[in-house]
Amino acid sequence: MRSGESGRLVASGYPAGPRRRILLKDVATSANVSGSTASRALADDPRISLATRLSVKAAAAELNYVPNAAARSLRMKHTRTLGLLIPDLRDPVHGQVASGFEEEARRSGYCVIMVAGENEPARERLALKIFAEHGADGVAIVSGAISPREARERVDPERLILVQPDHHSLPRREGVVPPGVILTDDAGGLKAAVNHLVDNGYRRIAYVEGGGGATNKVRSEAVATTLRSRGVKTALRTFGAGDDTWRDPTELASEIATDLPEALVCYDDKLALALMDALRKLRIRVPEDIGMVGFDGIPFAAISNPRLTTVATPAGEMGRLAAASLVRTIQVGARLEAVLLPPDLIVRESTRTLSPPTRNHDPRS
Repeated sequence: MRSGESGRLVASGYPAGPRRRILLKDVATSANVSGSTASRALADDPRISLATRLSVKAAAAELNYVPNAAARSLRMKHTRTLGLLIPDLRDPVHGQVASGFEEEARRSGYCVIMVAGENEPARERLALKIFAEHGADGVAIVSGAISPREARERVDPERLILVQPDHHSLPRREGVVPPGVILTDDAGGLKAAVNHLVDNGYRRIAYVEGGGGATNKVRSEAVATTLRSRGVKTALRTFGAGDDTWRDPTELASEIATDLPEALVCYDDKLALALMDALRKLRIRVPEDIGMVGFDGIPFAAISNPRLTTVATPAGEMGRLAAASLVRTIQVGARLEAVLLPPDLIVRESTRTLSPPTRNHDPRS
């Protein structure tokens, strides 16, 4: 016996090898029925007697029989599989979307193939190819880097839903959402956030960008428009930041500190929390020296010090809606509708009241 083989022996004395897959014919033989009868019995076909169904199921359980999903898919013309393409599994918002999507898909009897595209078009195209090769019945793309048009060329548009797409080619006019798209009302959420700041005495308000995507433009314009509508004369200041600035915001924090505004409205919570920490190192306190507002409502915003005022989006609900819409389309041929979800302003300790509101004057007029 060669060294190392003794650990591979089983009680019978024969070397342990890969276990042979139990097939339907094995179940049929054990239950003493035909293969077709065994198949119908396992599917609870009423044409098969209850006694035979119970006998076949007992044999299947004893043999640890697992149905061949691939073979069943060929017969049924679908795989009961959904594809989910997200930018980053590590991102808390994308994680919530993915969790809601998988939960709803599982509840409906579907499994999910999940791929992170890392905001790289080449990786996203590869992901869509993988979904096609595995016969995914429907696909959801979250904030994809490729254009919606290209996505619809690569995936059956009747089985494709876009969640929070961040592309300039997609119309983002107020109240207009194309079919097959799930969006949050970012402009409405930022309007509520700016109104909260103005109502509490803030006037010198700045916006911190989050890259060059269409979503950043929508949020920036919403802040500027709301300030104008409230009669704030001070022009909106904008601080440039990229997608990854939150990882090291030291330089940005120093720039902000040289001419400190009264409040910062940040593209998202990650950036707001990172800036809060970087400003603290410069001895600038939130909210005593500067107010801070984020966007997304990630769990960390509720446990930061101070806790972050934020515009919370229903990320998990977006995922559940995306999966439910795809399943409904697959099963009954329903059209993929447009969905616009309202975010919620959550006021916490990172903002405060600077001065009491002016009497006999409605600043909204």
